[in-house]
Amino acid sequence: MVKYGIGLAIGLALLAGYLLSPSHSVVSSATAVNWHNYKEGIDLARRQKKNMVIYFHADWCTYCGQMEKETFGDAAVIDFLNRQTIAVKVDVDQEKRIARQFGVRGLPATFLLMNNGEQIGPMPGFIPPRAYLSMISKILSSS
Repeated sequence: MVKYGIGLAIGLALLAGYLLSPSHSVVSSATAVNWHNYKEGIDLARRQKKNMVIYFHADWCTYCGQMEKETFGDAAVIDFLNRQTIAVKVDVDQEKRIARQFGVRGLPATFLLMNNGEQIGPMPGFIPPRAYLSMISKILSSS
């Protein structure tokens, strides 16, 4: 009986440790921005009545790579974009029509498409995480 009690106690302790560890927490934060394509993003934004952040990039763009690694790899930026917006990623080489529609002239470029149809942008070039988060959150809170 004592062996059973000790085994049960050890098992419960291991289970509690597993469930409470940051990597296995029931309430976990995302590790990446939940990107959508343009069409999917438009549909989701309409249904959820959310504003869109549209990020224009290209594979060959050095500053785009830096933006994706530093800015879109930042936990606070990831959390904000995933909770507060519909994040859309547009490759200008693959979706030239959309890039022309927004008048993209340089990369990287960020636009906001508000749920009332208002377009804000471009916000051109590499933007460090803290500045990006500050700028996006101020614009969204003032709309």
